[in-house]
Amino acid sequence: MIEMLSSTGLFCCIVNTLPSLLDGIDQRLIAALQRGSRSSMADVARLAGVARGTAYSRLDRLEAEGVIIGYGPDIDPGRAGYGVTAFCTLDILQGSHDKTTAALAAISEVIEVHTVTGVGDLLCRIIARSNDHLHEVLQQIAALPEVMRSQTQLALNTSHRRSVAEVVSLEVA
Repeated sequence: MIEMLSSTGLFCCIVNTLPSLLDGIDQRLIAALQRGSRSSMADVARLAGVARGTAYSRLDRLEAEGVIIGYGPDIDPGRAGYGVTAFCTLDILQGSHDKTTAALAAISEVIEVHTVTGVGDLLCRIIARSNDHLHEVLQQIAALPEVMRSQTQLALNTSHRRSVAEVVSLEVA
């Protein structure tokens, strides 16, 4: 998008900092994998409307570029015995980002860590088997010397969940 900033004729080009790496073929391949992740490559290619060789090379490229990061099953945490989901905002010591995120990654119940703006420095998504189990995990987090303060919110219900593959698949439709 080009936008005129002033009457002097200066123009500003607003550019998406994360350009889409996915074209229509990539999106159709991801949609085909989303519909049948256990399908053969021939089936994936057929569903995407491309030759099998094209499907192989495109998927290899998407893997090499880090767009496709796995083919594992999506697991519902509650049905897998982790019925408690919490979000924890952490204030950490200045300059301790890498050390803190590495320590958080070592706690298996911490399934996501995001660096955020606004209140707090890090936002963690945590799953636990029970509130008592969550308390144990939060105690592990609080014991990290880099963590100055934390604030935790429990998710009472997950009313909507969508994977990134679904988002890409929806763009094809």
